[in-house]
Amino acid sequence: MIDYSNEIAVFWPTIMKAWHEHKDKRPLIECNLLERSVYTYPAKEYINTLSERTRLKTLRQYTQVVAHGGMMVFIIDPERRVLQSYIYSANDIEPQKKPKKTTKGISKKKVEFVLEKK
Repeated sequence: MIDYSNEIAVFWPTIMKAWHEHKDKRPLIECNLLERSVYTYPAKEYINTLSERTRLKTLRQYTQVVAHGGMMVFIIDPERRVLQSYIYSANDIEPQKKPKKTTKGISKKKVEFVLEKK
C-alpha cells in the first residue's frame, strides 16, 4: 500500500475549505494527483461508482466515520492506477489543524482500490 500522507498534507488547506463549505451534505473528498485538484462528491453517488467488491465496505466505513463527525478522503493516482481512501476523525478536521506529514498521530484507516481498466 502506498502512503499518500505527504500528498494529503499539501492538499490539506483545500480539503478543509471544501469540507467546511459542504460538510452539511457530508461529501466525499477526492484529491486527483495528476490534475492537482480537489473535488467534493455526494457520498452515495461516488460510492456507487466503485466496484461491487469494495462498495459495501466503503459504504460501511463512510457511514461510521460521518456518524462521528469525520470525513473520508480519496486519493486518486492515475499514473499508478490507484484509488485509496483515508478516514479522518472529527478531531483531525478541527479548524486550523493540519495533518502531520507522517502516518503517526492521525486517526485514519487506509483502504486501497486498484482502478479497473475501462
